[in-house]
Amino acid sequence: MLGRINSMVARRSFWTARALHTPYPYKLIFDAKSSVLPPASSQAAVPSAVALRFPVKSTGQQSSDSVIGWIRASSKVAADSQIQISPQNFIENRQFWPLVLEVLEKHVHEDPELQAQAAFQKTGWMNIADGRNPPPLGRTGNAEDIVGCVLVKDKAMVPGTFQSNWAHRPVTADGLFQLPKYLHAKLLERLS
Repeated sequence: MLGRINSMVARRSFWTARALHTPYPYKLIFDAKSSVLPPASSQAAVPSAVALRFPVKSTGQQSSDSVIGWIRASSKVAADSQIQISPQNFIENRQFWPLVLEVLEKHVHEDPELQAQAAFQKTGWMNIADGRNPPPLGRTGNAEDIVGCVLVKDKAMVPGTFQSNWAHRPVTADGLFQLPKYLHAKLLERLS
């Protein structure tokens, strides 16, 4: 009987309930007429792509920095208002992510939500989790969902200690990356 119980425990799987495909909390623009095109290596494989960007006040010609990436689209999908963003149909704009990291390096220690987490942690390195798939309390998230980390001393983040996580992915099966509200606002300021 004990052997049977042990084999049942060994096969037991754990899961957490969470909503899949929750609405994205920030406004996005799917721009089928964007003047910014995917990289030349992707254009041959992708005859039609929709630029994905945040709505920012533009001072003229659209900058390639403001485009998060491109969604591979057929004419049927491009006409649909519910375009799904997934790793399979997303082409990353390699010029966009360095801007996100620049904003994080400069402003991560100012974020009120992260300041509260730092006060709770007290000391050590604190992971900055992507909001699209936050880990359960007291747990470490998946590597692809950790944007980076910052040093915490005496319940406060130390400015200038942010380190990005090379394994983070802007788009996963859980959707597009989500920064905390304060950092998202700073990103929009930087893109304007």
